[in-house]
Amino acid sequence: MSEKPIVPDSGLQRLLDEGFEAEVHQQHLLVHSVPYVTVQQTVALGTLVCKYVENAGSILPPAPPDDDHQVWWTGSFPCRADGTCLTELVADTQPHPFNVFEGCVAQHRFSNKPEVWSNGFPDHYEKVTHYITVIQSQARVIEPDADARTRRIIEPREPDSVFRYADTASVRAEIVTTSARLKLAKVAIVGLGGTGAYVLDQVCKTPVLEIHLFDGDDFKQHNAFRAPGAATKAELLQHLKKVEYFLRQYDPMRSGIIPHPYYLDNENVAELAGCDFVFVCVDKGKARKTVCEYLVSQGLPFVDVGMDVVMNAETLKLDGTCRVTTATREKSGHLAQCVPMDDDDSDALYRQNIQVADLNALNAQLAVIKWKQLFGFYEDRFKSQHAAYTVAPQSLTRGELFEGPVA
Repeated sequence: MSEKPIVPDSGLQRLLDEGFEAEVHQQHLLVHSVPYVTVQQTVALGTLVCKYVENAGSILPPAPPDDDHQVWWTGSFPCRADGTCLTELVADTQPHPFNVFEGCVAQHRFSNKPEVWSNGFPDHYEKVTHYITVIQSQARVIEPDADARTRRIIEPREPDSVFRYADTASVRAEIVTTSARLKLAKVAIVGLGGTGAYVLDQVCKTPVLEIHLFDGDDFKQHNAFRAPGAATKAELLQHLKKVEYFLRQYDPMRSGIIPHPYYLDNENVAELAGCDFVFVCVDKGKARKTVCEYLVSQGLPFVDVGMDVVMNAETLKLDGTCRVTTATREKSGHLAQCVPMDDDDSDALYRQNIQVADLNALNAQLAVIKWKQLFGFYEDRFKSQHAAYTVAPQSLTRGELFEGPVA
């Protein structure tokens, strides 16, 4: 057991006080050394695992709509004393193990809810002890002293997390293992205009250890209308660099955001060395060329985004295209055809501050989705390395198929 709860209670302290070998790790409650009967009619030890979701300083009860009555089990299927399966556990019988979270693989998932708790268990003590009683009672027929209350102390495991409060969204969605694939050491965002800011908003909510921000611009009033969130007048009057402004916005949520309040050029572009991935979100061809050529030379994967917004002189309506082009160590030859590298006035209308925050956000989301596909978070059936969304026909085109693995 642990000496004290790691997070607020919901029955955890009672489990510890009674001597259960309980711990909390990655928003899950684990109770170890639960005696059970194997099919060979011997007594073995297994572990019960269930969600333990924190919400603003308290623990959500294991009841709808926030949680359910089910648990995972590490070990073979528990049996009765005669070696027949405990069918009342109503197990999930999927053919492969459950990757509950990184380092925790369960063989089964159980569902058993007593009538007295038909609307859900009131706390986690009642939930886990219910399952322990069902499973352990059969072990005691063979070994009368069998008891999950070992009074063994588990040293608390400090969570290796960049978040200042737990990522309960991944726990509730049961995608903790999948989300962990995005736990990269270093990701960079070059350019924090409208699109880059929305990229940051999404990347900040992943377990990337370091997010490096490169931009030499100040955060001005017009930027507030093309950025996530809402800047205050006081913040605008401080004339902050964009990287400093966004650091302040997201630092309450996570650590590891590293600002670089300057532009990248031939003299300092090597600061991108060692990045696991780079988002290139600049609107000047020369800067894009410098960054992209360096990344290609180093074999570093990246995605380059771009927008082209035009106005119909007759209707005074806007049309536009959002482009997302990906390059990897294995494939980058398509950049010359897909990515504008020369300075021209094709995006002059955009730079004149037409408010297209929705297209900025869409461009960013397409880029982030591609990044997540490359690193195994999302399925990627067609493995396209170039895509463009056009507003008027609401069409999405793709091309340039990916070659080889990134991760």
